Amino acid sequence: MKPRERVWAALRGEPVDRPPVSFWGHVYDRESSARDLVSATVELQRRHAWDWVKLNPRKHYHVEDWGVRYRYAGGPADKPTLERWPVHEASELRLVTPRPPDRGALGEQLEAVRMLRDRLPAEVAFVQTVFTPLAILAEMVPEPGDLKRHMATDPETVRTALEAVTVTFEGYVRRVLEAGADGIFLATTDWATRDRMSVEEYRAWARALDLRLLAAARGAPFNVLHVCKRRNLLLELADYPVAAFSYDATDTTNPSLTEALARLPGAVMGGISQEDALQQPTPERLEAEVERGFEASGGRRWLAAPGCSMPPTTAPAQLDAVRRAVEARATRPPKAASSRKEVSP
Repeated sequence: MKPRERVWAALRGEPVDRPPVSFWGHVYDRESSARDLVSATVELQRRHAWDWVKLNPRKHYHVEDWGVRYRYAGGPADKPTLERWPVHEASELRLVTPRPPDRGALGEQLEAVRMLRDRLPAEVAFVQTVFTPLAILAEMVPEPGDLKRHMATDPETVRTALEAVTVTFEGYVRRVLEAGADGIFLATTDWATRDRMSVEEYRAWARALDLRLLAAARGAPFNVLHVCKRRNLLLELADYPVAAFSYDATDTTNPSLTEALARLPGAVMGGISQEDALQQPTPERLEAEVERGFEASGGRRWLAAPGCSMPPTTAPAQLDAVRRAVEARATRPPKAASSRKEVSP
């Protein structure tokens, strides 16, 4: 199967010759321009022949047009540090007004999307990373807990700021698809986890806005919901209209792949521990995780991937090991797929 054909079949729960596989992560010295970001992304895809690509831009691109700035140390593994942010107290949330969705940092990312589509083979699908509105607003304060306090002390001002963010990114998401992406990778970052919010709080503050961004991406074949962190709310978001759900299935506080596949309507993306097995000096634990993913899925509805961005120090040899382990499953017939609601990517 060709990569796009393999991914589409996995999303639909149809037989595949082997599970599709892809990995992504930050390269901090190559994410500050569209050209550098795309070059690093294409090099990784060509080196490992990934079946799809997640464009993995700097996280603060979402908020640079509201004045957020980070300082880079210059090395590929040197995580940037927050230097300037616009919201120091709740009253400054009034400064968060809608921004043009096709100019500034957002315009630069649209350029990256167009450039990536031109440079990737047509048979390789890709998605652009977009944070949920609550996660975007949280990037305008030093810590997520700061926004949580503003939500308690000045909820109406927070909601007004969230509306401005949502309107901006509704327009941006539509333009991402027009620029050539096959979907969005909608990430909840710190928020859809019981360590940050209850189910009821997430419904009250985030759900409707998340769904508005997904509505803006309606019709795209490869929308993904990434539910970050441990103790996540993955199963509470099972009705989100996406083709795949991405999360850290190797964290024991999260649903297992078996549980997720039984309860989610779409495909599941993940199953490889990017901070643990991927960082070991030998491939045995990686091979075991690929085997568990294959057995849990029966060879269907599973896209082998990290639970979140892999560290920039990840050895290429370990990525090669993942690829070999996935390809080894090509010789084994998949089990019957579990019954589920069909999704059409």
